[in-house]
Amino acid sequence: MYNVTHDRVISGSLSEKEVSIASISKLMTIYTVMKSNQDLNEKLTVISNKINHTKLRKGMILTRQELVNMSLVSSDNLAAVTLSQNYPGGQPHFIRQMNTHSKELGMMHTGFVEPTGLSAMNYSTVNDIVMLVKAVSNFPIVQQAAQTQRVVTKSAVPNKSKKSKKSKKRIKQPRNKSIISNPTSHYFGKEGIVTIKTGFTNAAGFCITMLVSTNNQLYNITVLGARTKQEREKIVKKAMDKIHNA
Repeated sequence: MYNVTHDRVISGSLSEKEVSIASISKLMTIYTVMKSNQDLNEKLTVISNKINHTKLRKGMILTRQELVNMSLVSSDNLAAVTLSQNYPGGQPHFIRQMNTHSKELGMMHTGFVEPTGLSAMNYSTVNDIVMLVKAVSNFPIVQQAAQTQRVVTKSAVPNKSKKSKKSKKRIKQPRNKSIISNPTSHYFGKEGIVTIKTGFTNAAGFCITMLVSTNNQLYNITVLGARTKQEREKIVKKAMDKIHNA
C-alpha cells in the first residue's frame, strides 16, 4: 500500500523482486494502444481462434474502444490479442513497443513476451507496477473502465453461408450478437476507484493493482502472488479500510 500523493509506503514494500504478473500485463497492452493514437472507433476483426478466458470468437467485428474496455473490465484475452494484431507492424512490433514503453517509464525490472499475461514469462515488480498504473491512469478510457460494472457490446458475427437465389452462390450474412462482459472484481464501479486490474495464472497466483482516490489523496494497492482469491481480497479490504480511515 503506497501513498502516491506523498510518495510514501504505508505498508508492505516497493519490492523489486521479479515475478509473473498474469493479466496485470494488459495495463501495458492498453498503454501501448493509447500511446499509438490509433482510431478508437475503427472496427477490427477478430482473426485468432478462441483462447482461454474470452467471449470473442473468430470473425467478430468490434471497435478498438470496445476491445480496450473488454481487456480492462472482463480481462478478455482475445480482445487483448486482437488489439496487438492491429498495431502498425503487427503483434511482434506491438510486443517490442510494450518493452520499449516499460523502459521509458523506468520499469527496469519488467518484460513482456505477449499481450495477455497468459505467459509466465511476462514479469514485473511491485515497484514497476506502481509506475505503470500511474502512467496508464492518465488516459480517461482507463478511468472510465474502472467505473464500469458491466460491458455490453454488440458485435457483428458472420452467419453460416446461405445460397443467393440469383447467383446460387453461398454468401455469408452477418448478424449482431450482444456480448455481456462482467468485471473481474467487485471494486469496479466503486467510488474513488481510478484504475483497477486483476490477474490470475498458476505461475502468478492471484494479483490485483488499484489506484484509489480518497481524502484528496491517491493511493496504490498492489498484490502480486496471493495464494487464493480470498487471500487477495482480505489484503485489499484491509488496505481499503486503512486508507479510508486515514
